[in-house]
Order: sequence, then C-alpha cells, then structure tokens
Amino acid sequence: MLKISKTTSELNLKWSEENPVNLFEKLKLPQFEIKSVNTSLCSEKFHIGEYSCLKAEFNLQRSIGYHLVQSYLPTVLIVVISWVSFWLDVEAIPARITLGVTTLLTISSKSSGIQSNLPPVSYVKAIDVWMGACTTFVFTALLEFTFVNYLWRKRRASPPNTKVADENISLRMYEEKEERNGTKKVVKLQQESDDDEPVEEKNTQRVKTYGGTHKIEAKRIDQLCRTGFPVLFLIFNICYWPYYLI
Repeated sequence: MLKISKTTSELNLKWSEENPVNLFEKLKLPQFEIKSVNTSLCSEKFHIGEYSCLKAEFNLQRSIGYHLVQSYLPTVLIVVISWVSFWLDVEAIPARITLGVTTLLTISSKSSGIQSNLPPVSYVKAIDVWMGACTTFVFTALLEFTFVNYLWRKRRASPPNTKVADENISLRMYEEKEERNGTKKVVKLQQESDDDEPVEEKNTQRVKTYGGTHKIEAKRIDQLCRTGFPVLFLIFNICYWPYYLI
C-alpha cells in the first residue's frame, strides 16, 4: 500500500489505466508463482485529514514443482525404505530396529524442517496431512516388527498329550523288587502296540509342530505386510492428490 503525506484536498492518487503494475521480467519466487495482480484505490482518515492511497494485491500460488522435489519425493523414499524391514529375517533384530528408528527420526526431522519454512496457520494444510500419513506408515512399520518379534520369541506350553501316552504307544516300565534273600531283581514290563514309532520321537514331533505355529504366524505377517503397506500407501495417494490438486 502506497501512502502520500498530502491530504485529498491537495493530492489524489490514481492507477495508470495501462499496465498499472510492472513486474521485473526475470522475477521468480522459489516457492510461489504470481498468478495475478489486482489494483484498487483507498483512503484513510486521520485526525489531521484524509489521505489518498493505492493498494495492490498479489495473488500467489504455491509451486508444486518445488514441493515435489523438496518435500514429497524425499518423504516417499523414506516410507519405501521403511518397508525394507519386511524382507529382513525376523531374527535380524539389530538391523530391523536400526532401520525402523532411523526412518522414524528422519521423517520427524524432515517434517520439522518443512513446517519451519511455512507460515503458522490455524487450519490443517495439505502438507500436514501428507507428513502425518507418512509418519504413520513409518511408525506402523516399526510397531509391526515389535509384534512379529514378540510372536517369534513367544514360548508356548507343551500340549497335554505329550505327557500322557496313548493306548497305541509302547510303554516301557522298570520295576525293582526285593527278594527275601536280599537280592534285587529287575522286572521289565512292556506293553506293545500296533504303532512301532518310539514314544520319545512322537512326543518330540508333537512339541515341534505345536511350538512352531507362532513362528509361522510371524513370517506370515511379514509376508502380508510386504504387499499390504504398498497397497495402502497407493490408496492414500489416489485419494490425496485429486482432492488437493483439483
């Protein structure tokens, strides 16, 4: 807004009818594009008189190319890197923890850097929704590893059938009896069955089968997340970009 120290009785300001505002030809803003310039007349009153003034309004639009390179592309890469954890072995605890924590800290620092370059407003911006969604994906990937690692290390009790022999399992019992003359005699009691497989092998096989179910579930969750996370992120992009660009 341009003001002159003379009252309206002495001077009235007016815009030129042709090209009221001339901008520098090579003027470029890093984050914005100048869409239009609107000019208007105004006046202000003070205790010593009324003054004439000129007002120019610049309509700016954020440059999508700048934010794609500086904000969106780096955050997409960080989210994709966090998915590498799903292809690592469950027992690679240091590698998966380091990857999850590093990506979470990186996305947090990137969000803080982006917010520091934007003016503080009371409403939710498009970049706020994007950074919140990316942070959620990275944090969820870290939680997924925590849950998978818990299942992998969880110890389940042996099934009750491993302690009690079935009717078809061979039983071998040894009993010592003391005779009258003081000598000991070992009596071997054996019950044969139709199944020739030893008791120890059957029980060991049952324990392995029963105790390995939680490890199978842990690997299955990793396999589901390998496709589930990219699909959810793709759905989010399909909803995000048309809403804010159209």
